[in-house]
Amino acid sequence: MWWGRLLTCALGIAAVLSLLVAATEGAAGDSDPGKVAQSRPSRTKRRGGGQDVLKGPNVCGSRFNAYCCPGWKTLSGGNQCIVPICRSSCGDGFCSRPNMCTCPNGQIAPSCGSKSAVCETGCLNGGRCVAPNRCACTYGFTGAQCERGRPFNSHL
Repeated sequence: MWWGRLLTCALGIAAVLSLLVAATEGAAGDSDPGKVAQSRPSRTKRRGGGQDVLKGPNVCGSRFNAYCCPGWKTLSGGNQCIVPICRSSCGDGFCSRPNMCTCPNGQIAPSCGSKSAVCETGCLNGGRCVAPNRCACTYGFTGAQCERGRPFNSHL
């Protein structure tokens, strides 16, 4: 009697597996490659056996709709999501992870300074130039050149 149940269970599993294989082949099928590319976002690449398989630790999405996770991209013509994207300029440093730079002194920050003077009017009140016409201000000061505010101990 238990053999009958085992056989029924095995047949059920085989049926489910054959449906999954058919669905997989239908999704990856032999349709026109140009048509498939138009239905996906341009950043999407398929995981599977093709040359455009996305690789690396920063791949998001599903098996059939893989893309680089936010903040990451591939090298031109590559398939590995290993290039971080930084919104700000890293100056003399380099982009080491999304929106974070590794500066020449080893500091990790949203941006690094530059050896060349990039702030035309300079930075005031102890601020330092970190990008073209952009100052990192000391505590208590704000503005493009750190011109607004007052020192922390000015109430004394």
